[in-house]
Amino acid sequence: MPHQPFRDELAERRKATLLSLYSAAVLSVVAVALSGRIPTFRSPLLVLSVLGAVTTIFLLLRFLCSNDEHQRLINYRALTFAFVGTLILSAATGFLQSSGFHPISWIGIPPLMIILWSIGLILYSWRYR
Repeated sequence: MPHQPFRDELAERRKATLLSLYSAAVLSVVAVALSGRIPTFRSPLLVLSVLGAVTTIFLLLRFLCSNDEHQRLINYRALTFAFVGTLILSAATGFLQSSGFHPISWIGIPPLMIILWSIGLILYSWRYR
């Protein structure tokens, strides 16, 4: 079992990357939400949200590249789940807006995809145990 400590270290590093990814995504969403409420800090908060989004993308790519074949299958299924869920919710939102409901900001789509991806990760990791 000489490979077990390496696998544990890799699992811990992947968990830290995933936690950092979620933290950067939350930071980006909070910065965008505050930028609309505090007009004097709008520009710095928007810059902070863009930096958070870029960091989130970098960490997501790092997380996806560190997977083995089994984990890639789970991530593929989870990303498919997130894409289809976002497509359905976006179509429903467009239909509701054409019926007279207020428009929803595009800023909500990336957090929605991250939430659906997380749900997909949980569901498919349970399925492939």
